[in-house]
Amino acid sequence: MTSGSLFTRRRLLQSGLGLAAAGVAGTSLAACGGSSSGAPAGWTEVTFSSVGDPTTQKMFKDMIAAAQKESLDEHKIKIVWKPAPGDDWASVMLQFASGTAADLQRIDDDRVYDLATNGKILQLDKMMQDATNGFDLTKYSPTFTTKVAVEGYQFSITPGMSANALYYNKKLFADAGLTAPTSWAEPWSWDDFDAAVKKLTKKSGSRTDTYGLQYAVNTIQATAYGAGDTALYNNQTECGYGKPETQDAIDKQVSYIREGYAPTIDVEYLPLFNAGKLAMTWQAMDISAQISKDVDWDVMPWPKTPLFAMTKNYARTWVIPKTAKDPQAAFLAMKALCGKAASEVMAKAQFAVPALIEVAKSAAFTDHPRPKTANVWAEALGNVAGKPVDVPFPRGPIGTALADSFVEGTNANNLVSGKLATADYLKRGRDAVNAEIKKRGWNGTKGKELLEKGGALADPDLKVAAK
Repeated sequence: MTSGSLFTRRRLLQSGLGLAAAGVAGTSLAACGGSSSGAPAGWTEVTFSSVGDPTTQKMFKDMIAAAQKESLDEHKIKIVWKPAPGDDWASVMLQFASGTAADLQRIDDDRVYDLATNGKILQLDKMMQDATNGFDLTKYSPTFTTKVAVEGYQFSITPGMSANALYYNKKLFADAGLTAPTSWAEPWSWDDFDAAVKKLTKKSGSRTDTYGLQYAVNTIQATAYGAGDTALYNNQTECGYGKPETQDAIDKQVSYIREGYAPTIDVEYLPLFNAGKLAMTWQAMDISAQISKDVDWDVMPWPKTPLFAMTKNYARTWVIPKTAKDPQAAFLAMKALCGKAASEVMAKAQFAVPALIEVAKSAAFTDHPRPKTANVWAEALGNVAGKPVDVPFPRGPIGTALADSFVEGTNANNLVSGKLATADYLKRGRDAVNAEIKKRGWNGTKGKELLEKGGALADPDLKVAAK
């Protein structure tokens, strides 16, 4: 998913896509359609599946080949690639509902919580901590075990994340006499950023010829957390975003749209950026391939708003369904695909920032024509002064309510279209989330109760993230 999308993957989560109603979780993988004979005699086969365009699918095949050579051939484990039957996550969720998902399945990170609480995927904490076959977590970014954790438990592995940052036009910056920051440790202040946006914008009367900034509505999460706020208060019993500083920061950000320094969200950003009519755009890594070769660009951090500079990354996440033929073999395959050889393939493709720190710092990730400051992407997975750069946004049903109330739908659209005052946007969003909290009787213990009810916790006393 790209950062500019208004209608996101959360939409199909609301109904659970028939997970509970399907009632066919015990169906074997053989029902997936056709034989999957790809492993030599005496080897263990692990099927792996993902959605993706032809370029992404080739990358996955290359990652598999690299993992096989690095470690899996020695274990006599053979990964067999199985493209997803559809081109979106809904088709994958239907496979979970029917019990026909692959042994190792890439999935949208927003759906991991739903799959876990419905008892569809394996808890991985015990395998990850195994002294022989587990992960050496010191080699991975801090978000490796926190980004998609479900109430602190591991039900997925995230080998990489698509970092969100500001793409900027270097010529427009040079013409304005501006030098972009190159690290999340030294971002622009809110005031410096404000001055830059206005300096980069070129107007003819009431018409804007060149915009200083474009952003997606989900940047509001980063702006709110950067103001020192959080999405939930009081053990998750009250919606957050209630600080006056949060309203001030969001109002300042939205003022760029109201005053013509940024386009409204219905305007396509890519043609503007490619035409040199947009100086900065907040986007994920996948748009880099779509930028015109005529544009000299790089990436920079989102500013302090005003206390911290933060972002909202997109996880590239894999899970092991409970229907996996050999869960241990599937885990070893998953681990191998997070190893150095496979991570280097991912890095060279610029599909995501590898969670394996060694590779994120290596030439495989940094030695590309653009961006020159690939460290801005890599740093988005880490901490600055002990604080995560990536917003620790809540997951689960209240996380969905927060997204529906503040990022998607009428409330958010009216705010960033300049039709709704920031105070009204925050009040309506908080009221909607508080109503959902009240309806569910939600608090900080309810998530674990959902996991227990769904039979998800094989090892309730083991938490990788707690170590």
